[in-house]
Amino acid sequence: MKLVKIKSISEGMVTAAEVKDRTGRTLLEKGKAITKKHLKVFKTWGITEVKVVLQKDSSIDQSVEENETPIDPEIIKETDELFKFTDRRHPIVSEFYNLCLSRKVKLMNDNT
Repeated sequence: MKLVKIKSISEGMVTAAEVKDRTGRTLLEKGKAITKKHLKVFKTWGITEVKVVLQKDSSIDQSVEENETPIDPEIIKETDELFKFTDRRHPIVSEFYNLCLSRKVKLMNDNT
């Protein structure tokens, strides 16, 4: 089981847990294959990540693990300061936070 960003999910992947919207309504049950229609519904309702069952030889499994690099605590502190008056539990705000954080990391890596 792996928590995977929507942009990395492909059709045919199987959910490892129920996918629920912000209000708790179930959008897709556990153990169901994800279709193109499901992906559209997830994006419509602001779902940014889904727990999926991954095969050992899955390419998504490798790419997700390769992208997990440590982030400088100073960058996290700066980003937290920018988002201090927001509700980061909201899926859209959470996605903006993650985008901001990844761009700051990319800028830091490009400057070094």
